[in-house]
Amino acid sequence: MALASCAPSAGIGRTIGPKPLALADFTLVRDNLDAPEGIASSPDGRLFISNGGGAIGVLEQDGTLRQIGKALAPNGVAVDRDGRVIVANMGLLSQGPGPLQRIDVATGTIETLVSELEGRQLVASNGPATTRNGDIYCTHSSWGPIGNIGTTTAAGFIYRVAPDGRASIVARGLRGVNGLCLDARERYLYASLTAEGRIRRWRRQPDGSLNDPQDYGPLLGVVVPNHQARDIRAIVSAERADLGYCDGIAFDAVGNLWVTLPFANRIVAITPDGRKVDIVHDPEGRMLSSPTNLCWGGADLRDLYVVSRASGVVVKARTDVAGLPLANWPRV
Repeated sequence: MALASCAPSAGIGRTIGPKPLALADFTLVRDNLDAPEGIASSPDGRLFISNGGGAIGVLEQDGTLRQIGKALAPNGVAVDRDGRVIVANMGLLSQGPGPLQRIDVATGTIETLVSELEGRQLVASNGPATTRNGDIYCTHSSWGPIGNIGTTTAAGFIYRVAPDGRASIVARGLRGVNGLCLDARERYLYASLTAEGRIRRWRRQPDGSLNDPQDYGPLLGVVVPNHQARDIRAIVSAERADLGYCDGIAFDAVGNLWVTLPFANRIVAITPDGRKVDIVHDPEGRMLSSPTNLCWGGADLRDLYVVSRASGVVVKARTDVAGLPLANWPRV
């Protein structure tokens, strides 16, 4: 696949990145979660957390965690424009299927949006993203094995579910494609390519298709071809700090793209002029232990919520800039 070079700094002077966070800025929101992975917020103060306790967990305003449905292999989470929760299932984790589901949290109704594409059962739906016009996009990371974090097999893809329910593949040939998000005007779709340690974006077309792939920003750290998860976990924390395997991504309101680096216990951001800046690093995993996904919530969208998968917790910190309001939030 030929890629156009991406120059986010074109026409933009050097920008000031977001203010870094200290570990002391984070407080515990919820603990004792079963392998939490994805998170999304609602304007009414609720959080939606994927974990092994159900198809989706709803953290109510009073702190009660309400589990809905039976868990398949819940992974990435998004919310559509009508407030329904979209859950991608990473079936490879349980040697099962990996469909994309939609959940009405008011009624508990769960429907399957996509279970197979082009005659093949999905097994690794990973990161969904929704738009204000009703499109749903989702990554499918690979066909396995799940532990090959640095896979050199470009078998990942992105698929789209149109407002009428039709699903199709819109980008192919991706190495370990993972987290997904859109910019403020929803002109571009951004994806983290875990195995490459970088972000890529595509231009959205009026029909929902994607074209003009561009690498966005710098390499995020060290990556190793066919690096296995077991070998990564055996590396001492000081050496893992430089690893660039990326996962969850989200924009703030001024155009910084925030990125989790789970194996490094780190969060970084890519500024609008294309620089990588450090947000927070937790070498010992005291608050951020394999941070997988993040989102903003709260009345002013300045509460940053982060899922720490390895420790089974969700933590939060106040940020100097608000998060970008997503499809289920009013425009600011």
